Amino acid sequence: MKIPMDRVTAFQSRQAPQPTDKRGIATLSRSADSGSPAIHAPLAQEAHMFTRLLKTAPMMGATVLAATVAFGPAQAQDSDRPVVRVASNVNIPLRIFRAGDEIQGYEYEVYKEALERAGYEVEVTDVAFSGLFSGLQAEQWDVVASNVFITPERHAEMDHSEPYLAAFDALMVREDDDVQSPEDLEGGVVGTETGTTQAAYAEALEEEYGPFEIRAYEDIETQLLDLEVGRIDALTLGYPTARVYIQERGLFEVIDTNDASFMIGAFFRTGDPLRDEFDEALRSMKEDGTTAELFEQYFGDAPDEDSPVVRVFEEPYVPAE
Repeated sequence: MKIPMDRVTAFQSRQAPQPTDKRGIATLSRSADSGSPAIHAPLAQEAHMFTRLLKTAPMMGATVLAATVAFGPAQAQDSDRPVVRVASNVNIPLRIFRAGDEIQGYEYEVYKEALERAGYEVEVTDVAFSGLFSGLQAEQWDVVASNVFITPERHAEMDHSEPYLAAFDALMVREDDDVQSPEDLEGGVVGTETGTTQAAYAEALEEEYGPFEIRAYEDIETQLLDLEVGRIDALTLGYPTARVYIQERGLFEVIDTNDASFMIGAFFRTGDPLRDEFDEALRSMKEDGTTAELFEQYFGDAPDEDSPVVRVFEEPYVPAE
């Protein structure tokens, strides 16, 4: 079953820092642990920008890291504000990504603004998804904000903010490939990113349609390359991210999505009062229209009235089992 790529409207209806220099430009440090023709015009513009970034990423890395060494720590020392360390995988289209020596994206803008309203300077560390939570518990950073779904398991292990976005997962294949439905995956190879809900989605597909090999990756770009050249037959990823790659590369299509829509939020160590400070600032952003404005800037449409982008939760959000 092929999924129509104009499903972004349906997606919205389902939606239940890096220090800066004195000019306000974000810088980046790296941890040692370490998407269709019907796409809206603003979304396409952001997607086009992200694709250009991907093509130049190998050259940008050293430049960005050098910039951090040059003035990142000095900004933290010069400021009277305490520094909050945020870990993100800075390679997520529309949400958190590099644009030259800056970080951009809806989620980045949301957590940076919330923490600044709460009185903090923001320092971002780029971390592979698999290392985000171990580093949080080891106090290498104070916040994890990286398109992280609020699952029952994570809810039990950590504190999290109220949601500020929602998403669901997709199964993507090469366009016009023999694999046209999950039933065609038997005996093949499916790629997924370690430690994500997409990995759980791949496991559920294997249980229902396998056997097939599930190949774990640390980053999306390697998965895309392996899918393009045929080393894997499909991969699981977030649906909005899939739309970006389909629009820009013209090589892939979505043939299945999972049934669950997941809420997305920022994560904190259990009992950290920073969570309550973050939530208070986040609610003020929803009430004054900041989150809606950022969503429209990056995704090209206004959020639905019941979307977590604008909804203020009267009670702490608890994911359904």
